[in-house]
Amino acid sequence: MRKDEDDNVIGIYGAAFRLRENEEYLSATWAEFFQGATHDDRIVATVRAIRASNLDVRPKSGFAVGRVDGIKRACLDDPKKHKIRFIHEAEPDNPGHAALRGWPKDNDDLLNMLAEEVWCDAVLNVDIPA
Repeated sequence: MRKDEDDNVIGIYGAAFRLRENEEYLSATWAEFFQGATHDDRIVATVRAIRASNLDVRPKSGFAVGRVDGIKRACLDDPKKHKIRFIHEAEPDNPGHAALRGWPKDNDDLLNMLAEEVWCDAVLNVDIPA
C-alpha cells in the first residue's frame, strides 16, 4: 500500500500485481462468490475468507478491490493486448479463490496504470469487523 507521510493509505503500488518468479497466475479472491445483499457485504465476506486462509494477514494489511471488466479492458487496451482470464479455482482454505491467467509479465507501465486507475480501491483490514 502506498502511504503518505502520516501513514495514511493513499493508493496501491503497481508492484503489488507483479507475478513472483515461478508464478503462473495472479491470485485473487472473487467477491461475488460470497453471499451478501450489497457489494460492501461481499467485500466484508471476502476479507474474512482471506483472513481464514493460509495467507499472512496482519492488522495493517490492506486489500485492493478491482472490477473484472475494467481490468480486462485495460489489459486489452495495452499495446501488448493481454487477454486475461479470470478463473474460479477454489482452494481448500479459500473457496472464493480465483486465478488471473494470462497475467502480464514485465509490464510495469500496465501494472502501475492498473494500480492508479483501475484496481485502485483499497480496503484496510482494520476497517473490517472480526
